[in-house]
Amino acid sequence: MPFLTCAQPQVIDGGPTRDSLTPLGPVDTTASPRREGVSPCLGHPRVTGEVPHAMEATPWDPDDVELRLDADGRLTDEAEPAAGQREHSTNASSLDLRALYKAMVRARCLDLALARLGLPMWAPSAGEEAVTVACGTLAAPEEWIFPGSRDIAVSLTRGADLDDLFVQLLGLRRAGPPGTAGAPDRRVAQVPETLGLHLPLAAGHAHAEKLAGSRRATVALLGEGLCSTGYYREALSLAVACDLPLVLVCKSQVWPDGAPMEAGVFGDGVSVRARSMGLWSRRVDGADPIAVAQAVERALTRARQGHGPALVEAVVTQMLHKDAPAHRDPIERLRRHLDHTGVWTATFQDVIEAEIRGHISRAQERAQERAQERGHELGELEGGRDA
Repeated sequence: MPFLTCAQPQVIDGGPTRDSLTPLGPVDTTASPRREGVSPCLGHPRVTGEVPHAMEATPWDPDDVELRLDADGRLTDEAEPAAGQREHSTNASSLDLRALYKAMVRARCLDLALARLGLPMWAPSAGEEAVTVACGTLAAPEEWIFPGSRDIAVSLTRGADLDDLFVQLLGLRRAGPPGTAGAPDRRVAQVPETLGLHLPLAAGHAHAEKLAGSRRATVALLGEGLCSTGYYREALSLAVACDLPLVLVCKSQVWPDGAPMEAGVFGDGVSVRARSMGLWSRRVDGADPIAVAQAVERALTRARQGHGPALVEAVVTQMLHKDAPAHRDPIERLRRHLDHTGVWTATFQDVIEAEIRGHISRAQERAQERAQERGHELGELEGGRDA
């Protein structure tokens, strides 16, 4: 099945969403990748001909964010830092963009596979891949990551065993809430039952790393809704007071029609409020994988060098929204860039998707067989007790 395509919008639980499970149709791979057809990610329609270099901003585009790739996937002027700033920046050319793209496609394929299972408490994360993949890739192998409940892709990016992830997700080995999984052998902490509790746990771990003199950073991921909780404020207070090597990566959302009350979003942006507390902070476009990776890497470097805590706010767009434009998808944004540079081809997309889907499908089948065996064993046990 070519590309990451999706079905027509459906209404689930009273709200608009997408069932990103079935293809819209075959792609004309004989045509130019810039011609009319189905985009490889989520079935976004392509425009005919070349997209203009400067695209008009939409209500979905965040304000006051650092940007390295524009909506068409072209490097902006900011991508090459000025001479006096190079020691504080990461050049876009230093990133392995092919590997970054493959990791994000792998994360999306896993998200789509898990969405089919109907897991309890499962929350899809399509549109957040640039953040989770950057954290999983850039944190050193010996550095711990404390993910949220939507960040399964962190474990996958760190090289966790797919079979083990599905065993946890299906509840065959419970170590956290339903629909979550950790990978302690890959330094990915288990998601705690209590929402937001992983933030003070991450701060405590960062404190231990500082006392040990390890020069290692600790990473914690969160959504902007947690920024109004006591756990978040306690973690920030401890990080600032003790100058901890803690990197917080917050995923804020774009609200074209204004944030609902239940989102818990108040006042200025997360990065602005964090800066007022004494943290180094950056606000980047979460649909720009290069900008996200550069900001996370700078935050990690500062923490390792003993310059204190940092917060990176990445403004993401949930691609389940039926009105979300294609350029707000980080996978599509990077695909456009690779297309411009001659790296992306339809064959390249087919090969990586076939490989990834095959691995996921086999791991899922093995886990489901194990679940059936356990169910049969439990049935026999209950029958013996009744007798």
